[in-house]
Amino acid sequence: MLEQLNARADAIGGRAAGDTAARLAERVRDGVPGISVSADGDRVILSGRGLWRRWLADPALRWLGGLLR
Repeated sequence: MLEQLNARADAIGGRAAGDTAARLAERVRDGVPGISVSADGDRVILSGRGLWRRWLADPALRWLGGLLR
């Protein structure tokens, strides 16, 4: 019984993580121009020319969780 409960919790958590990653990717696309964004499962992948330099200069890129509010 505990295994079923753990499996159900893992499934619910996985769906929530995937939904959050998709929502974050959409908000980064809208809020940060010139950056390529893709959501892969529960991960958000950013790419683009000069991304490291922009990450250092732009607080929105350093604190991506703030875009979820």
